[in-house]
Amino acid sequence: MAEEKNREEEFSFVKEKIKPQRFYQNKTFRRVIIQLILAAVCGLTACFVFVVSLPWMEERFHKEERTEISFPKEEEEGEGEEEQPEPEPEPPQEPIVITEELELEDYRKLHAKLRNVADACTKSLATVTAASSDTDWFNETYESRKQSSGLLVGNNGVELLVLTVYSRVEAADHLQVTLVDHSSVDAVLKNYDMVTDLAVLSVNLADIPEETMAQIEMADLGSSRNMRPGEMVIAVGSPAGISGSIVYGSLVSSGYTVSVIDGEYDLLLTDMPKASESSGVLVDLDGRIVGLIENEYQGPGGGDMLTAYGISGVKNVIEHLSNSQDLVYIGIMGADVTEERSQAQSIPAGVYVTGVEMNSPAMDAGIQQGDVITEISGQTIRSVSEIQEMLLKFSRDQVIQVRVMRLGKEGYKEIPCSVTLKRL
Repeated sequence: MAEEKNREEEFSFVKEKIKPQRFYQNKTFRRVIIQLILAAVCGLTACFVFVVSLPWMEERFHKEERTEISFPKEEEEGEGEEEQPEPEPEPPQEPIVITEELELEDYRKLHAKLRNVADACTKSLATVTAASSDTDWFNETYESRKQSSGLLVGNNGVELLVLTVYSRVEAADHLQVTLVDHSSVDAVLKNYDMVTDLAVLSVNLADIPEETMAQIEMADLGSSRNMRPGEMVIAVGSPAGISGSIVYGSLVSSGYTVSVIDGEYDLLLTDMPKASESSGVLVDLDGRIVGLIENEYQGPGGGDMLTAYGISGVKNVIEHLSNSQDLVYIGIMGADVTEERSQAQSIPAGVYVTGVEMNSPAMDAGIQQGDVITEISGQTIRSVSEIQEMLLKFSRDQVIQVRVMRLGKEGYKEIPCSVTLKRL
């Protein structure tokens, strides 16, 4: 016994006490924890990437169910009509003489009917408020507000589209649209055209109360091609520079044309006074929109008379703006060279280039003042309006072939030009 005890004491230094292993020291447990941590990191990374890339993905891949905005095409004057034999001239009629004296009550009734036409149109009008912030000389921030008239031109199922004046909203930090029931909703700039100074604003339909949607109406766009001097029109919106103002008057001329970049537009001249910030629409006695009030151009006699774009000439522009389509330009000012003028002045028929915009696609392609454009993308060009219509079919950065005739020592020589279209 004593010997065994001595042996135990002799080897006591090699004895160890076995302790139970703690749970966090277990290899399996550690692997599970590491995998959970890695999974959490991957999940957070995926969430971050998803949040950052979601707007881009929605813009690129998500297609909302939007209805394309379009207006009924107008028939050209005389189009679709069968040729009828000329009627025999009627004998001159005696002038109509009103023998019955009109009473004051008759004027009240007439004015009430005209006012009803204007009131019905206000359902498709809106007031656009453009707010912007700036600092004064004392480095203090102030907010400026501009108001203009807006026209409800479409509902694509996702947005309410409002046509307004581009120069009034281009520098705005915040846009707001006030509808017929005086409810206001936020808006964003959707598209614009610097040539006509028109812009389309977008209002999210989800932001408009149902009660308001029940009261508004889309604009009824008529035709300005059949308007004649002397016809009565009503200016609605902000013709006097004040929201909600109404002016009654008549057309002075409906056949005046103004030249713009790559085209021309019909201008309706009225006998109504123009304010410095006039905006809105001209309405005929049937309540249909026949003109969009503009401030840039004046009639041939000058003065401060109210003028408007004929609605027939700008319907295609409104469609393009409403559907987020590009409005591209070449960058020339031109005049028509008819066959008669071509023969009389020995100039090729087509479009005579009276000017070229600086840094425009036309200048980059080598088109010069004095050239005559005769062909675009294989199609013969006979007028400025044909160039205007063709450009509506093209898109930004598209390269088109323009054939011009240039006068040299040996007469006119044909020169091909490649034009890369841009947005103005």
